[in-house]
Amino acid sequence: MDLDREVPPDSALYAEVVRLYRIAQSLRPRAVERWNGVLRATSADTMGGLNPRTGVLRLSDDRVLRHLTGRVSPTHPRQQVQALATVLHEATHGGMQINAPGEPNAVPTEHSRGVMEGFAEVRTVADVELFADVAGYEGLSAGDPQYPGAFAATTDLMAHVTGPAYTRNDLINDSCRGPAVMHFDQFANAALVNHLPELAHRDPRTQQEIRAQLIQPMLHAHWPTLPNTEGPTGHAVATEIRSSLDAKLDELRRTYQISTPHTDGQRTTPGDRSPSPARPAARADALDNLRFLQAQAAPSGAVGQRPTLGQGSRCHRRPATERQRTSNPPSARTPSPGAPTCPRRRQVVANGSAPPAPSREKVRQMPATIHDSTISFRAVRHDSATAAVGQYVANRDPD
Repeated sequence: MDLDREVPPDSALYAEVVRLYRIAQSLRPRAVERWNGVLRATSADTMGGLNPRTGVLRLSDDRVLRHLTGRVSPTHPRQQVQALATVLHEATHGGMQINAPGEPNAVPTEHSRGVMEGFAEVRTVADVELFADVAGYEGLSAGDPQYPGAFAATTDLMAHVTGPAYTRNDLINDSCRGPAVMHFDQFANAALVNHLPELAHRDPRTQQEIRAQLIQPMLHAHWPTLPNTEGPTGHAVATEIRSSLDAKLDELRRTYQISTPHTDGQRTTPGDRSPSPARPAARADALDNLRFLQAQAAPSGAVGQRPTLGQGSRCHRRPATERQRTSNPPSARTPSPGAPTCPRRRQVVANGSAPPAPSREKVRQMPATIHDSTISFRAVRHDSATAAVGQYVANRDPD
């Protein structure tokens, strides 16, 4: 039994999806367009996803499409904001490059799949209220992240590496462009610019080598499974990463004989620093049950080598290939974890401003159709996203 039906391109529903997709694209930078323009309504148990091989976008008929009415629902605001968040999340993946052939700091393993979902969720939670307001669904509040483990780890790590010289907003914008296999290099660049500014102006090769050293402590073994976990596990993983990353930063300071900034503006040598407090280990009951990769490359060899993606099975706490529904997203506009607020609406990001949103007049003037020749969109969640991230490796000869 076929659970999908194609939405006619000349229908009002198709025009609304296209309008929302284009608004989502206008709010952040993008590198590519991956949707081929085919929209299918599905009755499967999913919120939606886009096939990376065919470029077909599938959205749940009941959970997404029926809530895209062009105006705020007085009876189902929670379901409506989740429908909008699904479109925004898929549009984020749709504008992101996946592979980066020839880049020495690329991480073409399933670690990149985990952080790719984390970045997409960070962007979705940060922008969904602005997105809803610009699209004519004013006043809706962001719900819970669909991938709380990946969201928590990514949010915590972003807070640790960003700063005045390279802000959270800068990192979100760069992550929206991708490539996905370079997300860890983007983290490393933020750490270099903000924590090792004395080294940020070295020659490009030296900077690349420094970033490669910073990537290593960030390749936690549980990144591949974080999209299937809850928030506390993500926070615990980020805590372990921060500890390892701080140790590497101190090592680089000693190697290059640079001083360490104090919070009061004074500086000292790394040897004068007090040891960091003990970091709590990740919860054994959660992390011990996460690993599903049976052929995963060791994190220490992911940069500068030719790693392979794991081929094991994954946990099915939530559907692994497409966006899962959240049970209790808030209906009132309240702050969401990891996102700042302002009196009018939540700002898109901290420490910076997002690119200006299109005016309502501009939105109304946006064309209602997308030509097949201009679009070819995204990596579908979990299993299909894994295939997309691994495409770079799969096409190469084994060692």
